[in-house]
Amino acid sequence: MTKSEFNTLFNKLYNPLCNYANAIIKDTDLSEDIVQEVFVSFWNKQNEITIQTEKIENYLLRAIKFKCIDVQRKEIVKRKHQQETLHTSNIFEEKNESEIDYKTILYKAIEQLPKKTKEVFILSKLNGYSYNDIAQKLNISPKTVENQMGRAFKHIREILKNDKLFMLVIYFLIKSGGI
Repeated sequence: MTKSEFNTLFNKLYNPLCNYANAIIKDTDLSEDIVQEVFVSFWNKQNEITIQTEKIENYLLRAIKFKCIDVQRKEIVKRKHQQETLHTSNIFEEKNESEIDYKTILYKAIEQLPKKTKEVFILSKLNGYSYNDIAQKLNISPKTVENQMGRAFKHIREILKNDKLFMLVIYFLIKSGGI
């Protein structure tokens, strides 16, 4: 397909395809973006695909339909994530601002750990070392590392036992490596 033929096809089908996409997703700007993306993809892949000239319109219609479905799926996932984030932020807003500085409270609890336990905990949770790496670095057994980590968590839980929400936050911070 020559550039001239492509331009003719684009000019002929752009508005009808935008209307088709808009009927599916109900967003004019997004519909135009989708149609443009499909045309760009079609232009870039024209040497890889074989379509009879009379079926190009059908090909573009299907491509638009599938692109719209893909966009809708992504939007559903995005909305779900936003709702979860909003729910989580609402939980935190219910707390006083003075109660929200969880990392500072956690670091104070870590500072209260015995020297060796604190060293093992910091290497594991703050520096990301595996138990085997810590054992080699400190010249102790992996079982000792495991015992020290158990003591660290027990000590931190004891210090923070009165705040259930805080314990949940700490759990997720530690699991995600966010501390």
